[in-house]
Order: sequence, then C-alpha cells, then structure tokens
Amino acid sequence: MENSELKKQTMPEFNQNEKAKTFNSKLTIKIVLIGVIILLLLIPKTMISFMIDEREETANSAIQKVCEEWSKSQLIIGPTLKYGVVENRIINEDKEGKQIYKNIIVDYELLPENLEIEGDINCENLKRGIYDIITYNSKLDINGYFIFPQEEYVKLKNANQNKIKIDFAISDLKGISEEIEIEIANKKIKLIPSGKGISLYTNELSGEINSDIITPNQKIPFKLMVKIKGSQSINFAPIGKTTKVKINSKYQTPSFFGNILPTKRTVNKNGFSCEWNALYINRDYPQIMEKNYSFTEEINESIFGVELIMPVQHYQKTTRCVKYAMLFLILTFATFFFIEIIQKKNVHPIQYLLVGLALILFYSLLLSFSEHLGFGLAYLISSAMTIIMLTLYTIGILKIKKTAYYVGGILALLYGYIYILIQMETYALLAGSVGLFVILGIIMYFSQKINWRKGE
Repeated sequence: MENSELKKQTMPEFNQNEKAKTFNSKLTIKIVLIGVIILLLLIPKTMISFMIDEREETANSAIQKVCEEWSKSQLIIGPTLKYGVVENRIINEDKEGKQIYKNIIVDYELLPENLEIEGDINCENLKRGIYDIITYNSKLDINGYFIFPQEEYVKLKNANQNKIKIDFAISDLKGISEEIEIEIANKKIKLIPSGKGISLYTNELSGEINSDIITPNQKIPFKLMVKIKGSQSINFAPIGKTTKVKINSKYQTPSFFGNILPTKRTVNKNGFSCEWNALYINRDYPQIMEKNYSFTEEINESIFGVELIMPVQHYQKTTRCVKYAMLFLILTFATFFFIEIIQKKNVHPIQYLLVGLALILFYSLLLSFSEHLGFGLAYLISSAMTIIMLTLYTIGILKIKKTAYYVGGILALLYGYIYILIQMETYALLAGSVGLFVILGIIMYFSQKINWRKGE
C-alpha cells in the first residue's frame, strides 16, 4: 500500500523531469540549427561582397577608360628657364686615385620668383553605360616673373650661351586645346613638345629665347594663356618663390587635397571658388635645380589641387551595409526564436533559412538599384521590399497578424538604424556601440520572460 502511494507520488515528478529534458534538448537542437543556418548564409553574403567589388572595379575601369580617351588628370608646372653654365667638375680619377677636373656645361632650371595662376573650370558629364564621369575644360591665365641671379648670369656669359629655353610642363598633352604661346620680356614664343618635364610624370613644351633679354637681378616678366581639358582633378606645383592659384567653377562637390590647402574657399550650390598661397619654404626643392638630378618625388610631394570626381559612393556604402549582415541575421532570428517560445509556435529550420535568404537578398537589391537610382532611394526601396515580404511571410507561418506587424516594425527600426550609421562618419563608432548596447539590453530583458527550464 505504501509502495503504491509512493509510486503515485514519484510518477508526476519523473514525468516532469522527462518533459524538461525533452524541452531543453529540443531548445538546444533548435539553437544549434539556427547557428548552422547563420553560418551557411555567410556563403551568399560573401558572394555578394565579391559581386560589389567586381561592380566597383567595372565602374572604375569605365571611368579610367573615358579619362584616357578624353584626357587624364592634369598637373601644371611652369614656366621655368633652362640654361647651361660652365662648371669645373670631377669627371674621373687617374691610376693613382687623383681626381681629374674639367670644365663642362651643366644644365640648370630656374624657377619663377613670382607665379600667379587664375582660371575657370567648366565641368561636363560624360556617360559610359550606366556610369557618369566628370570631365572639364579649363582656361588658365598664368603670369609672373623671373629674377636671374648675378652669379648665374656671369656663368651663363662665360659659357657663351646665346640661347636659353623656356619650359612649360603638363601631365597629359592630349588635353591641350590650342597652341600655347608665351610672352616673355615682351617677346612671343610658341612652345613645342620636347620630352619629359621637370617632373618625370609630366611632358615638356619648350621654346628658345635669346639670352640678351636677361638683365641680372631684374624682373623678367612672362604671361601665357593655356586652354586644357582633363578629368578627375587639376593639380599645381608651387614652383614660384611665391605662388598664387585662384580657381572658380560651377562644380558643387569639390575635394581639395595636397600638401597645401586653400587659404580661401567658398563652396555652395552655385559652385566653388578657392585660392592657394604658397611660399618656397613650403616645399623641399631649391629655386635653381640641376637638370642632372630628378626632383620628381619632391615636386610630387608639394603639389596641391582640387578633385572633380563624381564619387561612386554607393559601392562603398553597400559594402559597409554588408558588414552588418551578421547583426541583421542574429537579431531577426532571435526575434523569431523568442516569438516561437513565448507564443508556443513552431518555426521550421527551413523557414529560418528562407527568412535569412530574404535578408541577404536585400544587399543584392540595394546594389542593383543604387547603380541607377543612387544609394538613398535604393536603400528605401530595397528595405521596403524586404520588410513587406518578411511581414507577409510571418503572417503566413505564425497566423497572427499583430505579431507579424511587430516583426515588420522591428525590421524597419533595424534598417533605419543601419542607414543612420552608414551616413555618419565622425560618430559612427559611438552610435554603433551605443545602439548595440541598447539592443543587447532589450534581448536580455525579453529573455527573462522565458522559462528556459520549462517543465521542471
């Protein structure tokens, strides 16, 4: 009798323990399956990342091809005076190691004492397929003066040099729209191609002038007008002892760069205006440069200018979005998982997989639309399509509209949150960290409402 009663008392407890073990086993299996599904979804996520890189590379290739056909980025250097003087230089050593000297002609390049450049840049949109490329036509008025030092003048006369050259260098000769004529000391000279410029990345245009125009320690004025076309950017080297550059354009989104930033700048809906003022102490090369040495690196480090590139930012922004894909998957799956436990609904692993694929497909939609509509509108359309589809799918699998609308609302908040993060630069890390902290707190709060040991 006693044994029978004891058996009746222990049976319910035994059944509860079995139910608890079964429940916990199912819970563990479900969590493991969700984890496996997330890992599997990393495969299409990686494929989309590769596709974004490929599309960006295609866009950059199209831009570069148009730029090569039109004219590349332009670097303006000059003008300069090139002359030869007699110097006693070591040319060899004899058998005893004694140095042998000889008078030879050494070529030098004299940089301007003052250089002023002023011009307008007229931008034009060219299309290659679905891509827009910014090109420009520019008219530059260049003037200034040289001062020939007395000691160099004496060397020049001792060398019996009757001719000296005046050089002007730009990076892409294809961009020259008209013949370039320079006026120096009231004499006009046409410039013709003559090899590499003072920087090896430029091409030189030269003309000969008589050395009798030179008066030592006196101003030798010059002026020229240059019409050039180019793309992506226009750059200048501060080769004057004082260099002033002033540029105006109707282009609305310039990017100023280089060793020297503009002292004055105005950017608004009507375009931009900027002005640089540079001194010779701002650069790392002398006022008189020996032609036997290359100053390419020093000159390139001193250049400044303005970029006129129409940035393909939607690729970078889409890439940043993809980096949040894991967060989206985990939070969305966690939402379904909590709904499944709290409302005692069964969501099949295949349904989790389909939800995950819909979330991954969002990035493909975003990439496709952004190439035609821009990132903002593409994000709105892609996220709206994804939210609507997943809300309707949730209604289908849970049969509870109110819960499905909650899921749609959560997705809308997540997409809105990620969009704000993508737009932010300075505070992106701070906003992201605080947002994740809040999200984790919400998950922890709802996890308290679940009886993880159901049946015990």
